[in-house]
Amino acid sequence: MSWFSARVRIACLIESAGLVRYMDSVHVLKASDFSDAMRRALELGKTHEQEYLNFEGKRVRWLLASVISLDLIGDELMDGVEVYSEPVDIRAGESVDFDHKFSPEESEPTQTV
Repeated sequence: MSWFSARVRIACLIESAGLVRYMDSVHVLKASDFSDAMRRALELGKTHEQEYLNFEGKRVRWLLASVISLDLIGDELMDGVEVYSEPVDIRAGESVDFDHKFSPEESEPTQTV
């Protein structure tokens, strides 16, 4: 069994509006090969599916739209291994000089789960 990372895209659809956004989610999983990993990625992606009524009484549906990426990490998951990264645009008006010193130790991270 090897470790894989799967990035799945979930679509949010609202009754009478259709598609309003996507949400990407990365899962780390164990599988015997890429075919098995794809099966697991689909299975895990489907766990995000749900339907409910919003505050306006309209149906909201979250549906698995696609598996964006499926990457082999290796046989052993090493401490600190990177499983996802993406470029992030600079906010309008944000300016940082070349010699700027960042203070990451002052970060107050949020929790996503």
